[in-house]
Amino acid sequence: MTKQKKNILLAVDGSENSKRAVLEAKKYGQLFDVEITLLTVLIPIANQYYTYLAPPMLEEPHQSKEIGEFVLKDATKILNLSKEQVHSKIEYGNPADIILREAERADYDLIILGSRGLGLFSRSFLGSVSNKVLHHTDTNVLIVK
Repeated sequence: MTKQKKNILLAVDGSENSKRAVLEAKKYGQLFDVEITLLTVLIPIANQYYTYLAPPMLEEPHQSKEIGEFVLKDATKILNLSKEQVHSKIEYGNPADIILREAERADYDLIILGSRGLGLFSRSFLGSVSNKVLHHTDTNVLIVK
């Protein structure tokens, strides 16, 4: 019997809930023939020395890219799938908007993400990113907590 092919978008940010989402995606890899797109979205952070007299200075792009690469490498290691099955992407901007844009761009069977990430309000019932993704896509969504 041939495993059914599943195209999965897996949004990761390095948080504990994100790591649990990776473990759930790994289970799909054991049940189905999967192709997983790992997506991490980096938010430009204003420099702490911002004053009302000058515009914010964004942190160096190479620094945040290194963080994103670490998050993707860690998730790839946990998934333990072939290189042909896992594709990685780093994007910059609003995480919910970028995840939704990626979901529209490709034909995913499932979006998997953690219920709360590394955002400022990580204690909220359902994170703002997962909540927005859940309510603004036609793709099936698995929110892991």
